[in-house]
Amino acid sequence: MEELIKIITLMLISSVKFTLGIPFVSYSEQYTFTFLETNVYAITGGMLGVVFFMYFSEWLIMLWDRIRNAIHQRKIRRKQMFSSPSVDVDTPLEIQYDYISNTTKPRKIFTPRTRNIVRLWNKYGLIGLAILTPIAISIPVGTFFITKLERNKKKILLYLFISIVCWSLILTSLFHFAKIKTIGDIIS
Repeated sequence: MEELIKIITLMLISSVKFTLGIPFVSYSEQYTFTFLETNVYAITGGMLGVVFFMYFSEWLIMLWDRIRNAIHQRKIRRKQMFSSPSVDVDTPLEIQYDYISNTTKPRKIFTPRTRNIVRLWNKYGLIGLAILTPIAISIPVGTFFITKLERNKKKILLYLFISIVCWSLILTSLFHFAKIKTIGDIIS
């Protein structure tokens, strides 16, 4: 049972932030996974995260579109200068109007992070985004953007699988064979 909890822990960490799973196992004295076990569990966790967030992000996109359309429809119906009158019945009738501004604050379309991801997509496409998703972007965010920009699910799964396998082999080799314990060991 304890071994199963260790496996599930590695898979859950790898499914969200892939770069933390393998170092977590390597640094911890409690985890005694072999090179092959570490790779299998990390790859399985990473791919479970990709599949989950691919379908979950589609649901989130649909929900966001519905909410945005409902808000837009409500704004169209409420195009007026003043709010509805408020009435105080205990005292003599007094009508109060609150001024409502016609100008709405423009919503932020691009943040620096999304701008960089779109720039990466335009320059390198699915391959570039798939390579950076497990190591730099994180599986949930990268899968969300890839799902938004690419419609072919089989292609997304294949590219992300290849990327996760390659990064898993690289990270596991660094932490198991090179005995790297800190980031300073990589730099020096």
